[in-house]
Amino acid sequence: LGVGTLPAAVAGALSSHRELGVHSGVVSDVLVDLVERGIVTNAHKGRDAGRTVTGGLFGTQRLRDFAVSSGLIEMRSADYTHNMTVMAGLSQFYTINSGIEIDLSGQVNAEVAGGRYLGAVGGYVDYIRGGPASIGGRSIIAFPSATPDGKHSRIVTSLGNRPVTAPRSDVDVIVTEHGAAHLRGCSLQERAKRLMSIAHPDHREALERAFHDQAGVS
Repeated sequence: LGVGTLPAAVAGALSSHRELGVHSGVVSDVLVDLVERGIVTNAHKGRDAGRTVTGGLFGTQRLRDFAVSSGLIEMRSADYTHNMTVMAGLSQFYTINSGIEIDLSGQVNAEVAGGRYLGAVGGYVDYIRGGPASIGGRSIIAFPSATPDGKHSRIVTSLGNRPVTAPRSDVDVIVTEHGAAHLRGCSLQERAKRLMSIAHPDHREALERAFHDQAGVS
């Protein structure tokens, strides 16, 4: 629930939920909305009951005032917020990250876009691994299926020489506006099939053709 448009989109999609808990490296103003609407109570987290745990506040004065006055936010260091044992002790911990692109084997690049380096790995891999470590938990990576101008698919045949931020062995669920692809435990061919099914329709044919050429499948 930190930086970017993804947290706002997630928060907006949680309107029918109740009594959720939050454990996050960073939180933004959307947390205040979720608490005030009774969506986040932190009552059933498995640990740190009644409190949102985070390492940073990234928002307006409203968020900072809420953190001081409510007593419902507990600030902790990365040694705690990104600790695998801590995350494994949370109940049904669903982690949500974004990405820049993913190849058809499930490797995710979350660092370089258009030849520009946008950011370091940080706690990205910690949270991708932390979700499945929790009993009943999952790891979700969500992003739009294409670039804003629609010209380029963000599901690609290969990452080429671009960095692998998350290896395919760690990737669990990929989500775009066209659906969800559950990749854990799938063969490489099944992974490609599922990822192509959630790619932007304008790019699916090219992805299928490139994948078949690469795999030598007619």
